[in-house]
Amino acid sequence: MFSLDTLVALQKAIAFAAMALLVIAAYSDIRTFRISNLLVLAIGALGVSRLVLLGDPISVIYAVIAGVLVFLIGLLLFSRRIVGGGDVKLLAATILLIRYRDFYEFFVFMTVLGALLSVAAIIRNHVPLFLGARGTVRSAAVPYGVAIAAAGILTLLLQPLLYRYAISFGPSFLW
Repeated sequence: MFSLDTLVALQKAIAFAAMALLVIAAYSDIRTFRISNLLVLAIGALGVSRLVLLGDPISVIYAVIAGVLVFLIGLLLFSRRIVGGGDVKLLAATILLIRYRDFYEFFVFMTVLGALLSVAAIIRNHVPLFLGARGTVRSAAVPYGVAIAAAGILTLLLQPLLYRYAISFGPSFLW
């Protein structure tokens, strides 16, 4: 149907568009602690488009099963007020963007970045701001969508298709 070059170009375009939307989601989560449903749907649609372009039924099955499983676990955590609803939706949509072989990397990145984000939130809320002057203690909420989005971007960038594209602009292009 499509030539290999066209498929590769479409995959790259989808990945870069998804990265831009993930940046917007992270910014929105930082500013308002909300992630738009429309934004999450757009990310999910890009993920489904990417899965269709892969043409690998096993990848589709694994991604959909993982997305549904993550969403159901997230719903349980949301019902207990442990995580936010936007974070659950963003995580499920981001799972559709990532190849199943890279799920482990994605979750490791998300965990490490989430831990760093949590430490930053604790410091922001409880460390004196100016020479002993106490700032007001703010909400303990952490915009975890930032960790999800950053992990998604890192994982996409390290996938072979984009990684090879990114390093092709290394020093070797000079000679």
